[in-house]
Amino acid sequence: MKILFATEYYPPFAPGGSPWSIQLLAEALAGRGHAVTVVTPGWGGAGRHDGAGPRVVQFPVRRRLPPGATLAPTRSLVGPGFHLSLYRALVDEARRHGADVIHAQDKHALVGSYLAARRLGRPVFLTLRDVGLICPIATCLLSHEFVPDDCSALKLQRECAGFYLDHYIGQGTLRRARVRLNLALLYADAQLKNLVLRRLDGLISVSAGLLEIYLRSGHGRRERARVVYTLSSAAPPAEEAQVRAVRARHGLDGRKAVVYAGKLSLGKGGPVFLRAAERVAQTRPDTVFLIAGADGSGQRPAADVRWLGRVAHEAMPALYRAADLVVVPSVGPEALSRVPLEAAAAGRPTVGARAGGIPEEILDGETGIVVERGDPEELAKAILRLLEDEGLRTRLGEGARRFVGQRFGADAVVESLLAAYAESGR
Repeated sequence: MKILFATEYYPPFAPGGSPWSIQLLAEALAGRGHAVTVVTPGWGGAGRHDGAGPRVVQFPVRRRLPPGATLAPTRSLVGPGFHLSLYRALVDEARRHGADVIHAQDKHALVGSYLAARRLGRPVFLTLRDVGLICPIATCLLSHEFVPDDCSALKLQRECAGFYLDHYIGQGTLRRARVRLNLALLYADAQLKNLVLRRLDGLISVSAGLLEIYLRSGHGRRERARVVYTLSSAAPPAEEAQVRAVRARHGLDGRKAVVYAGKLSLGKGGPVFLRAAERVAQTRPDTVFLIAGADGSGQRPAADVRWLGRVAHEAMPALYRAADLVVVPSVGPEALSRVPLEAAAAGRPTVGARAGGIPEEILDGETGIVVERGDPEELAKAILRLLEDEGLRTRLGEGARRFVGQRFGADAVVESLLAAYAESGR
């Protein structure tokens, strides 16, 4: 099968977990004999990369980004210039090598993919990876299971934007005004893309939890919607020498270690985690909390916290192995976090919050522990339970490795995706 993937970011440009997930999926399909081409902006210049695995085509854009986690400005992804450039690149590539299906892997790749597919007479799919096509911030989902019925551009500015600015942006009149303008632009962009959403041949979500949020909000058609999970990590287990080096670097010998990976934002549950860490430290002062992805500016929790800053993607397996357990305390609707999947590959159990797709990747009592979101007391109790029971940690970690290999392994994920493609032709 000849498959065109369209995406706004692809490694080495990876401001989140999604680009790595897309790369794993493209490689898994190519490894099973399918001709996969990934069409993506050339944030560092245009180019074409052929060879083993998926073909990668980078079309030219004006904006330059350094490899890594830098995000492009909003205007670089929502303007007609971006959509037209992606459309042209997809049409050119389809004519050069053929295409049985065009699959937008991100929301900003939707318009160009849809136009190219209709021009070529090919089915078109979109994978949902966040709630951005409902609302650019969706702060309502920090306290609601689903988006309220009265969601609107006016409500965004009157009620939601102020909360977002206070908790995520801070002070500065000009800065806040610029963010409000960007929010208005993104909300309008999302509404326009929703006109396309109902015209797709297939709508794919990385979790049932995320998909239900969309369908309950009237976004998308249930009969054309399907869940295709994110692939688990394909990275080999970290070598013992690497693990020992991590433990020595952070002084973990004779200590217990807990890993938190990500921003310490409200949605990610950062404040909840820090309060839980303080409660754990009161009972187990020998516990070290390793935070990857944050620098700890202005944070002084009453616990032994090591602020690791940004950790390279390839260094994370050793960090997980060096720890006793991993925590994902999200309050917002996590679509499908890569963290529990990567922790499972390292044989480590995860304590995760009941938010979004997290309960789909952690089986409570079998591969980890699921707690209610926003509850530091319950989170602390779950962490302590695992810290104090080595046998339970081992059993859950081994269960997580098996479970993730089955549900999120390459065979299961590729089969689900190909089945979704096949249904579009019936």
